Amino acid sequence: MASNERSVETTASPQAAWKIWSDTGTWQEWNPDVQSMTLNGPFAAGTTGTMKTKQGTRAITLTEVVAGKSFRLETTVIPLTRFAFECKVWPGAAGKTTLSQAIVVGGPLGGLVGGMMGNQIADTFPALLQGLARKAEQSEGRS
Repeated sequence: MASNERSVETTASPQAAWKIWSDTGTWQEWNPDVQSMTLNGPFAAGTTGTMKTKQGTRAITLTEVVAGKSFRLETTVIPLTRFAFECKVWPGAAGKTTLSQAIVVGGPLGGLVGGMMGNQIADTFPALLQGLARKAEQSEGRS
């Protein structure tokens, strides 16, 4: 299994960042890859939905949610793989908040696909995390 993570710091509070991140109706406003996101229930473990990106429409499942702190979203992009996006918010140093996102590629071809594409996919995370940070900062009048 291959894992790749990227993070950014923001002046927004962890609560503000989580509020934006857990409101999937706003994702297309700050995530350059997401065109729309629909959940078939609350932002909670076990909830399924659909995410439309530039690469296509994918069925997704929230497999873990720790309110205010982290969530794991899973989808299948390539047959025989499972892409898991692990997203976290936590208080950082000097009053900053750290936002991180990792991709873990599992399944029978996970090691191969993760090794080939994991780093490339993770390199797209700073742009979306910075978008999230800006949106959270604006929500608190910090921009």
